[in-house]
Amino acid sequence: MRTRMHTGDELEILSQGFDQMAGAVQDKVEALELSVQQRDDFVGAFTHELKTPMTGIIGYADLLRSMQPDPEEQREAAGAIFHEAQRLEALSGKLLQLMGLGEHAPQLVPVQLDSVFAEARRAVAPALNGCILTMQSNGLTVQGDADLLCDLVINLVTNAAKASTPGSAIAVCAEQADGSIRLTVQDHGQGIPADKLPRVVEPFYMVDKSRSRRQGGSGLGLALCSRIAQAHGGTLAMESELGKGTTVTVTLPAPNQTAAELAQEEPV
Repeated sequence: MRTRMHTGDELEILSQGFDQMAGAVQDKVEALELSVQQRDDFVGAFTHELKTPMTGIIGYADLLRSMQPDPEEQREAAGAIFHEAQRLEALSGKLLQLMGLGEHAPQLVPVQLDSVFAEARRAVAPALNGCILTMQSNGLTVQGDADLLCDLVINLVTNAAKASTPGSAIAVCAEQADGSIRLTVQDHGQGIPADKLPRVVEPFYMVDKSRSRRQGGSGLGLALCSRIAQAHGGTLAMESELGKGTTVTVTLPAPNQTAAELAQEEPV
């Protein structure tokens, strides 16, 4: 409740003070309610994502344990168990990274993007699905953590490959702009609906859940990329159009620019 007194004297001043305090308390309560809701949503989504592969693993393991399938059925069951176990491993690894980034700030040092791109290219080669990958670092150096930056590029390229058809182009490029480094990953894949674009960096959010799970996705890749960008004092932005593709732009600090300075220029 608000007093909203208009007496023109000391009581009105006191009334305004109480109203301001009530407003501040209400803002805090609403923020706590949102935090609790986000936590509940996260736990619910995490539980669901664990349950899905575990159901497949238990089902196929029970088939192998209780029946005598022929060799082809055995290979199919073993393959399904292996695929779902890989999903669990990727899910747990990315979740640990997300938690680690929230607890410990990385040590940022000058990192040459040539080496980051080379390592990322080797890692994503099996996941390109016939896509043509080009990477252009322009010899640039950023202020960052080499392992985290490599993970960022790997996740962005892997997502681009999953959304693209074989033979499509995926371009990774780094450019210097406004005293910082802009890293872009562009594909010509399915694209993302405009109404869903703001949510794609939420943990466990998947635009097409069935396709993502079929391809081994967990809905954590873009969330992790966003956290990595934030940990560097940078930003992650996305532009997409259905049927034409998606461009992800990550802004990172240049070697002569601290993460704090970059964060002041471009709020996360």
